[in-house]
Amino acid sequence: MAERAKTRGPTRSGVRRGPKSRADLTAPIDDEQLLEEAELSPLSVARVAICETSTASLTLARAAVAAQGYEVVIAAAGPAAVADVTKRLTVDPTPDIVLVGLPGGEALLDAARALEPRRPVLIAAVPGSGRVAAERAHAAGADLVALRPHDPERLGPLLFAAAKLASERADLVTARGTEARMRDRVDKLGHPDTVTGFQQLDYFQRVLELEMKRAKRYGYPLSVCLLRQTDPDKVPSSMKRDLRARAAAAIATAIRDIDMPVELPPDRFLVLLPYTDADGAAIVALRIVNAVAKHPPVRGNNQDWRAAVTAGVSGVPSGGDLSFAKLMRDASAALRAAEDAGEAVMIV
Repeated sequence: MAERAKTRGPTRSGVRRGPKSRADLTAPIDDEQLLEEAELSPLSVARVAICETSTASLTLARAAVAAQGYEVVIAAAGPAAVADVTKRLTVDPTPDIVLVGLPGGEALLDAARALEPRRPVLIAAVPGSGRVAAERAHAAGADLVALRPHDPERLGPLLFAAAKLASERADLVTARGTEARMRDRVDKLGHPDTVTGFQQLDYFQRVLELEMKRAKRYGYPLSVCLLRQTDPDKVPSSMKRDLRARAAAAIATAIRDIDMPVELPPDRFLVLLPYTDADGAAIVALRIVNAVAKHPPVRGNNQDWRAAVTAGVSGVPSGGDLSFAKLMRDASAALRAAEDAGEAVMIV
């Protein structure tokens, strides 16, 4: 059984070296280890809806929004304003910020919170000051509290904070959506084939891409083993699926933990062998061929049926010119040569 490739350690020359200087002890810095300093994002922009209890409060609030450079998309005041703004929130594009006057606007705050996950940031405008005002805003379900009467110099920074919060909330919603899609894709990619138990081809391709990059960067060998399954003559079609599964199970027992197998329908398998040159891959390939031949047969029609595989191997030594297309061409040529010559394993 071939051992896994081991990383070579430093050789001993028998020469005793003195202590290194501080300059010698300085570790080299790779470009990829350097962290880029992220630029500050531009100031947040915001679309603001205002629903106040009086026209005077509405006028002051609009002035503060304008001074901050934001857009007022809804502006209403008075007893009928709550119902009107509530309706518009469900019809119009959702604003980033909603400023609601209390008392009287509690129903609007409830309606705005129901717009999750993309609900606006909610500011409750209340009379009073200090903790009492904060408690009233919190009890109504607001995120922030503004004190009336409105002062543009005081309300402006609060709107700025609300816009930042709205921007970060939108980024979070987008990130969660991306994460959900990625999780779904990973679940699909990482779900093994129901017949062979191997990973799906898309998942294999991503592992292959990673291993190719590592092999090129660090100069370690990489090989592939291409296998073709041969079913017995006159095997019933009902047995072929079971034979495929038996061959895959045998392959799984013969490869190492670092190797990655994948099914290539209708009759081939491909095994990626990292840290392995062609000679080492040939040893694994021969072990696979023997494992398939010795695997328990499939019983059907009062007869035992056994699958068989033939292998073609190609590889790139440490520091060699690495091309997956060439690896596959060479492995395919080796497989055809093995089949033509009646050999179990051939290497290009």
